[in-house]
Amino acid sequence: MSFRSGLRVRCEKGVNTTVREACLDFAVWLRLNMEFPIRVIVYLKKSYQIKTIDRKEWVSATFFAPYDKRVEPYIRVAAGDYEELVEERGTDNAIYAILNSMAHELVHYRQWIEDRELDEGEAEIEGSKLVDNYYEGSVFYEEIVQQKKVWTIVKDERVSIANNNAGETLMPFWSNKERAEQIIKLVPSYHKFRVEEITLDDFLNIWISGLKKDHYLVGINWCGKSLIGHELHPNEVFEHIQKQMKSVNEMG
Repeated sequence: MSFRSGLRVRCEKGVNTTVREACLDFAVWLRLNMEFPIRVIVYLKKSYQIKTIDRKEWVSATFFAPYDKRVEPYIRVAAGDYEELVEERGTDNAIYAILNSMAHELVHYRQWIEDRELDEGEAEIEGSKLVDNYYEGSVFYEEIVQQKKVWTIVKDERVSIANNNAGETLMPFWSNKERAEQIIKLVPSYHKFRVEEITLDDFLNIWISGLKKDHYLVGINWCGKSLIGHELHPNEVFEHIQKQMKSVNEMG
């Protein structure tokens, strides 16, 4: 029997636009970093809490895990308290809390796929790791050190550059070809760009120096139409890569 696969996000009318966009961007990143062999839909609800189907408890998010895997699972995430969370914690922490609820339930989805018990402790730890990885970009360093390659996008032999809200200039790089290709597909202004591969040695010994000389920041693993990702000084990127390389050498 064949199953529909993938991750989908459905947003109820009335959910804050910022929450909707943040969850959609997170979903783009998740599709590149997690497998979804059986389709799961995340429903963003405008309610403050959601009642669980089995225990009738009120929670911030819930995962429906059918006994029969011919039935597709789904996740519901309450987003109605976003404005209150912003007042209490600030915008960034409010978004983090909602993404963390979504990630928590996606760990349950993974447990369900693997026919394991739905472990709350594991979901709490691994869900937080997913969101932290999304924000901090640790996958970037792990993948480029493993593959010894970095990717950027170019047009007419010129690498893409962009400016952030502070007016600083950035040059974007990705840790695998597929991530860069996804951006070209998603962002209209990049449709005419192509992916270019760079060896890790060249990135460390040539590109990083050039970026420092030009006073450019490094954008890593941007994803989604909103180009969600990280902006770092070239020295920071260099240090992270060196640290990852040292860690790999010590393990090997």
